Amino acid sequence: MNKPIISGSGIRGIFGDSFTVQDACSFAAAFGELVGPGRVVVGRDTRKSGPAVEAAVCAGLLGVGCTPVLLGVVTTPTVQLEAMKKGVSGGIAVTSSHNPGNWNALKLIGSDGVFLRAEERNRLTGLLATERKWTDYRGCSRTEILEGSTARHAELVAELPLAIKTGRKLKVVLDVTGATAALLGPAIMEALDVEWEMIFPEMTPEGDFPRVAEPSTESLTVLAEEVVKRDADVGFGFDPDGDRLALVDNTGRLIGEEYTVAMALDYVLAHRAGPAVVNLSTSRLSEDAAGRHGCVVFRSPVGEVNVVEEMDRRGADIGGEGNGGVIHRDCHLGRDSAVAMTYVISYLREHPETTVSEWADSFPEYINVKRKVEYTGDFSRMAVLLEQYMGQPDDTSDGLWWRREGGWVHIRPSGTEPVVRFIAENTAQEVLDNDYALFRKVLKCVE
Repeated sequence: MNKPIISGSGIRGIFGDSFTVQDACSFAAAFGELVGPGRVVVGRDTRKSGPAVEAAVCAGLLGVGCTPVLLGVVTTPTVQLEAMKKGVSGGIAVTSSHNPGNWNALKLIGSDGVFLRAEERNRLTGLLATERKWTDYRGCSRTEILEGSTARHAELVAELPLAIKTGRKLKVVLDVTGATAALLGPAIMEALDVEWEMIFPEMTPEGDFPRVAEPSTESLTVLAEEVVKRDADVGFGFDPDGDRLALVDNTGRLIGEEYTVAMALDYVLAHRAGPAVVNLSTSRLSEDAAGRHGCVVFRSPVGEVNVVEEMDRRGADIGGEGNGGVIHRDCHLGRDSAVAMTYVISYLREHPETTVSEWADSFPEYINVKRKVEYTGDFSRMAVLLEQYMGQPDDTSDGLWWRREGGWVHIRPSGTEPVVRFIAENTAQEVLDNDYALFRKVLKCVE
């Protein structure tokens, strides 16, 4: 049997193979020891294995003296918000995010609503290597059920200082890929007084997502068609746990997830100038957006918690990742599709004569390449050859990152899949082709 993948946000794998209910129980118990006795909120997405993993999580938490508080089917940012409430020690989101339906995972959240920070991750690693301190019958609690989390989330976001709830009448199409956004998306639209229609509301009977789970330009072709057919102002495409958002403009053009963060920065920094943070794999569109308002963008390693920690270091209120994840301190320090949607809607209301297409066209045009190849070897061996072929990198905090004239290239081992990612951006196709050819050459040498 294969082993699960453990990263900064938790543990994941293929259910029944590299990730079992025993893994979930053990990991949840270790997390329970980490946060100490108390209430731990637990939410899940719509995967068929979700109830089984949820039950295992509850068993692990109960076994070490914690009180699981079940939120039901909710987005990951909803779990993060509930984890921040008084009297709550932390949270666990049962979701494998953008992975296919046969995967599942645990995302671990501290009482500050942030995925485990470095010190907590190190402590958890130590706990996983030791025997559990199981409680006796006197210390065993009972599972609680908490309702209304999605409604509270939507209400909070709609009341953000920069949210505009009235004005221009707008219509959107929500592609929820049969998952958690089927609840949060409509709740946000209702709170903002936006007309909405939904596609792909449910998973297949077999337990698969109705489209590729990751909300990329390749997976949102039906959404693009529906935006045109229904004469909508914008299309919103989600991942299964609702923390990421991709955009389709009013013409049916799949402008993608990179524009989500750039547009959020453009809207927020126009009202409140300051530093912003994105990860190394995020488009220069974010730098262009910040530059419009005289603001600087700092870069962090990939991963939500890394962006958050860099935001703390830089004193930034706004940040995110180019996969469509917007983080705004006004709400909470986590990627949140509800925040992203709200700022797109608010911009359109603040600029009633502007379309999403026109807004997107106001940014410079870049050519982007995002590819991944299976690789289970030692990345450090690959890195030595990459430096020989491609030169000294400008950043080594997360794989290797090179600045190029007109763009950049980032090669890194994934923290969520057994793959190496090649992500690059440039104004010149030949530069991208050359860098990718060098990467493939190195890959052949290490295979």
